[in-house]
Amino acid sequence: MIRIPKALLLLAAVSLSLRAAPDTQHFRWQEDGFFSRMDLEMRGTVEFTDNDSDIKTIANDGYFRLEQWSSGPARTYLVRPGSNGIERLYSVAGASKTLDADGRAWLARILPEVIRETAIGAPERVKRILRQQGAGGVLAEVNKIRSDHSRRVYLENLLDYGSLNAEDLRESMRLGRKISSDGEKAGLLVAAAPHYQSPATRESFFDSVDSISSDGEHRRVLASVLERYGPDRETLALALRSAKRISSDGEKATVLVQAADFRLMDDTARTNYFRATDSISSDGEHRRVLSAVLKKNADKDILVRSLRSASGISSDGEKCAVLTEAASVYVDDPIVRRAFFDTAGTISSDGERHHALTALLKRADWSADTLREVAKSVSRMSSDGEKAAVLATMADAAPKDASIWEALIAATDSINSDGEHARVLMAALNAGTIAKDSVVLVIHSAERISSDGEKARVLARVAQRYSNDPQVASALRSAAKTIQSDGEYRRVMTALDRGNTL
Repeated sequence: MIRIPKALLLLAAVSLSLRAAPDTQHFRWQEDGFFSRMDLEMRGTVEFTDNDSDIKTIANDGYFRLEQWSSGPARTYLVRPGSNGIERLYSVAGASKTLDADGRAWLARILPEVIRETAIGAPERVKRILRQQGAGGVLAEVNKIRSDHSRRVYLENLLDYGSLNAEDLRESMRLGRKISSDGEKAGLLVAAAPHYQSPATRESFFDSVDSISSDGEHRRVLASVLERYGPDRETLALALRSAKRISSDGEKATVLVQAADFRLMDDTARTNYFRATDSISSDGEHRRVLSAVLKKNADKDILVRSLRSASGISSDGEKCAVLTEAASVYVDDPIVRRAFFDTAGTISSDGERHHALTALLKRADWSADTLREVAKSVSRMSSDGEKAAVLATMADAAPKDASIWEALIAATDSINSDGEHARVLMAALNAGTIAKDSVVLVIHSAERISSDGEKARVLARVAQRYSNDPQVASALRSAAKTIQSDGEYRRVMTALDRGNTL
């Protein structure tokens, strides 16, 4: 579609009627209310004179008809093939006239504007101006154009056919920024991108990209640039900086997910990536971007940046999803550890924190520092059931480090439910052989259980496995004395006696 000048009120743009020949074009527009109107219809190839004041040649099956109404009688100029070459017919107020000096002056005045604003024959015209006046001549011509579409067409042809220096390229982008239509501007920028890959011109290109108001068109340009030039670190950094300016979370996230396919090796690119990510308001889109970058760029620095960014997500579910993704690429490093558990600590939902911590515990080769942090994070949870589920998983790993057991038991002691408390201690006892000091910690923790039945269940299990150790047996007898039920007390003591006879 042809866009007629911004100052003109378009009545009908190019219309390709099914009844007309396929290459028939029809333009109609008016200026200054109804005081000036023009109607142009043409078919076939038309070539204009070098000064654009008349038609030089026309195709055998073509024609050119221009009609104007402007504070006076309507003027019509019709050009078509004739028996002796080109036939030119001129009329004023419907009456045929010879194309006299006045008519030629009118045609010389109105035709260049028509040619410019409709972009008729733009490629040939741009080449001609380049030959006669160089790039400056074309740029001067573009500066006269009011039609967004025509301005785009002329600039595209200038870029294609002109050998432009850096200053000409920057001036082309300055003129491109004046295009009001985001669709036309985006189309120009997609076509122009190959010409703006040098350091001297790249900034001017992205200045034009940033002038696009439509989030969809802004995203379209950046997606095209990334597809073609994403591996170039300077271009990638500028594209990511530009993405932050997109208002729509969905469009912005789409650009960032695409950018995640490239190795974000440059610190500027990484900084711009996460600045753009942190500007996303939608928790779902924020999570989508972080998941993408963790899958494609999971080195330690990206992991830390992603975890810190995730702390800004409000939704516990989306935040947990990022932590779960991060757990699969987690590295046992102090900075990573701090970032992971700081973010986990911002999760209010015990269920979601449970899922995140359990995802981390799926591997059993973590350091004592990481496992102690798991226990500390669990102790801050409110739900006894969720707390016990994580600690039971942690206990199944049967860690040997005494400091881990101390952290595990300390977190277990924060459980109010006797059943869940006993559940964690039984998981620890059933996981495998544990050190004597750790067994004593289990016994002391069991003493804190109020229910005689749950307490006796734990102590009886200790007696079955560890009562042959004098220190353990002594601790068991002391703990058994806190049981009020005679039956449960007898249950523990019987298990202790049997253990001592094994």
